[in-house]
Amino acid sequence: MAASSAAFGSLARAAETAVAGPAPRAIHPYPASVAWGDGLLRLKGRARLSLGGEPAADLVALMKAMWPRFALDGVGLDIARDPKLREGEMALGEGRPPALAAGDAYALAADASGVGVAVAGPAALRHAWYTLLQLVQPADDGSAAIPFVAIRDAPAVAFRGLHLCVFRESTPAMIERAIRLAAFLKFTHVVLEFWGMLRLESLKELSWPEAWSRRDAGRLVAAARAMGLEVIPMFNSWGHASAGRNKYGRHVVLDQNPKLAPLFEPDGWTWCLTNPRTQALLRSVADELIGFAGPGAYFHIGCDEAYSHATCDRCRVTDRVKLFADHVNGIAEHIGSRGRRAIMWGDPLLERGRWPAGFEANGTPDLPTHQALDRLSRKIVIADWHYNVTQGDVPTLALFKEKGFETLACPWNSAGNIRTLARGARAGGSGYLMTTWHHLPQSIPLLPLVAACTWSKDPAAPDLPQMGGSILRATIASLLRKLAPAEGRFDRAGWNPFEQPWEPD
Repeated sequence: MAASSAAFGSLARAAETAVAGPAPRAIHPYPASVAWGDGLLRLKGRARLSLGGEPAADLVALMKAMWPRFALDGVGLDIARDPKLREGEMALGEGRPPALAAGDAYALAADASGVGVAVAGPAALRHAWYTLLQLVQPADDGSAAIPFVAIRDAPAVAFRGLHLCVFRESTPAMIERAIRLAAFLKFTHVVLEFWGMLRLESLKELSWPEAWSRRDAGRLVAAARAMGLEVIPMFNSWGHASAGRNKYGRHVVLDQNPKLAPLFEPDGWTWCLTNPRTQALLRSVADELIGFAGPGAYFHIGCDEAYSHATCDRCRVTDRVKLFADHVNGIAEHIGSRGRRAIMWGDPLLERGRWPAGFEANGTPDLPTHQALDRLSRKIVIADWHYNVTQGDVPTLALFKEKGFETLACPWNSAGNIRTLARGARAGGSGYLMTTWHHLPQSIPLLPLVAACTWSKDPAAPDLPQMGGSILRATIASLLRKLAPAEGRFDRAGWNPFEQPWEPD
């Protein structure tokens, strides 16, 4: 084997191979250290995967389900516990697990004897498995090959999340594909926000008649958890109370029952915070969604773009800043009593005009919610979203950190925005939450870029040849065929519901 398992170096050097041409395999996200060897491990018939310690049953089931899709059923896989291996070690064939170095999440070495893996914890074991699967290349004679390689790996950003919205137009297959791809790309969390599309017992009008049942939606939760993602439920608990986009004017509650108008401010866009029925409802919904999502550490309370805050006859005579702060602290405390931390959007806490162009700040002289910043519990995590920031620093992250808050940098759907906020997250120790909103088909091809920017400490990672646009999209399609097979159906294939019609020149 030309490369040792202790090999290190920059990504530029690591991408070199013993033969001319491209690297033997594309790996997403590209590991921190890769040293390619000059041979291939050939697998035929059946392969043996040995696991140390007491492997979790759900992980073993996941491995058994995924292996045939990557080996194309040509090479079978037998999985068994091996008492000679320590907890956190894995071996394919007679592979020897390498020793973990300081800072490694996992280390992998493949040579003529097999593949050996050592990991620092359960999450790292899944991530090592996802890397190993990307090394497998089946041949038409039923065999498969894994290139000789030594990998050491660890993420640059600890919290790597994906925010998914379920609209009426969303299909379960599309959401599931996004979940499975994100998990395979080593994301850690998925936020699920149902825009009137999950039936809730707290108030039937919070969902449209065609909304998903708890059972149907629960399949998404099960898929996420099986792949290693923690599920974060979300319910907008201040602005966006219509569960619809205001440019189209729908309101999930009031279009079904106008008599419920007192739950909201007069325009319906914002929850009425002085109404005790509203407060009780929001807490009941949070309890329902926490039970639906299963174990986890967070709950996203939204709280962005509440332009009509405190405009009803009762609210407008209050101290509007205190009303806002007390509401956020109160619902965060309730969520805390359920064992989770609240996440909220940061735009109401930033003063408009203080920040460069492109930064989202919705504290104004007329609605000075930014004055509540020092009044909020530091247990709240601030999701700092800025979709038009495509270069330079992200000083808002520094402000929230200076004030004692943990933060998530939140981009949307442009490469410059993704890269810039990732640099800010890495520099300031923030987490990262990719948003998709109504652009999920356009966002899926960007997920490998998000993964590259948040996984690697090396700024060159997003610019490796494997990240080229056309080849990257083809790679994503190849991965999705294995992670969420289309089973011959057009509507389950790819990530866009239609092909652009051909138009003559």
